[in-house]
Amino acid sequence: MRSVPSTFAIGYVIAVAAISLLSIGVSAFVPVDPLGLAQSLFIFIGIAYVFAAVLAWTGFANLYRYSPTLLAGSPSYRRFVVQGKIAEEGRDKEALEIGLLFGLSLAGTGLALSGGPFAILVIGVAFGILWCVRSLRRRTADSIRHP
Repeated sequence: MRSVPSTFAIGYVIAVAAISLLSIGVSAFVPVDPLGLAQSLFIFIGIAYVFAAVLAWTGFANLYRYSPTLLAGSPSYRRFVVQGKIAEEGRDKEALEIGLLFGLSLAGTGLALSGGPFAILVIGVAFGILWCVRSLRRRTADSIRHP
């Protein structure tokens, strides 16, 4: 009996092939000096981390089980270790926040290595994101207390 590959397996192969072709094309423009290479890697890994966090949070092909944000110590990871059944717990917003903020911080680090004006811009954006996250948490807490 012939087995048919799953949709996730086909999607994974297509994604790996596309990223490989993209990296071959981009390699012509990547600088050889260590600072430029580190900068490019930070930006690329940061964008990939944000993408993986969003895909994991949406439940795409059970990717949530392998989410890098689980390793950051989110409550869902602790529940997963204790209960052993990740499908019963659902997705939590804290894991998504951790993934997005960590990915954006990696990309911001790469951008900040470009020079002083970019570093100031990244610091300003970081404070803006922090303010937005805190205000959203306050609004959520207020709506829970006062329905």
